Amino acid sequence: MSWKIAIVVALLTGIITALVTIPVADHVTRMHGVSDREGARAMGIVFFLAPLALVGGLLLGLLGTKLAGAVEWVQFGRALGVSLGMSVGAVLGIAGLSLLSIPRAPEALGTSLALEVEVLVPRAEVPTDVRTPDVLRMSLYAGDNDNRTVALDTASYREEGDVLVIPATATLFSRAATRILSFHIGTERWLAFDLPLPPEPVANATWSTPAPLRDATTSGANSVWSAVQLRYRVVAGK
Repeated sequence: MSWKIAIVVALLTGIITALVTIPVADHVTRMHGVSDREGARAMGIVFFLAPLALVGGLLLGLLGTKLAGAVEWVQFGRALGVSLGMSVGAVLGIAGLSLLSIPRAPEALGTSLALEVEVLVPRAEVPTDVRTPDVLRMSLYAGDNDNRTVALDTASYREEGDVLVIPATATLFSRAATRILSFHIGTERWLAFDLPLPPEPVANATWSTPAPLRDATTSGANSVWSAVQLRYRVVAGK
């Protein structure tokens, strides 16, 4: 292996790999929903991923030259081709695996699914300022990559007998074996409901039987149940 050829191949491979990495990383990070607030995502790509690709390209350039057995300049093209094939292939392979890890939303006949819930809060436990925004809060956990706030419309709260009904709708963004709905009453009460749904549920317009929420700090056999109840159903997204 000629070191002169190896150095030129390594430099070209590193630069080209870094240039290829920038648009690929931009697309992958967008698909993952990485925030670009104050240019943080772009800076991460330019100042971290691109230099990392440059270093990786340099090393693969040296390896490619060695594998190609380039000892004369006539073999330069073959060495560069081998090096770029390995480096660009590695970038695209990593990007592909990363895209495959993105949660896929369950669907019904090609339409996204949504979870409709109604939380039934006994009148005695309703805060006096219940219609003030953020007094009641809700979120749906479906894995570390899918933990979202559920919007509540205070104008939609309604009374049914001795309970206040809190309706909400949450789009199901991913297939998940575990889904937990959290419900906060003020700043002191945190309740949770373990949704008994399969990873890929089917639409069903029938409401479930109301069931109690547990104290979110307890679980399993040690669960402490509350008087607040919840019913749910899965519907085709609108």
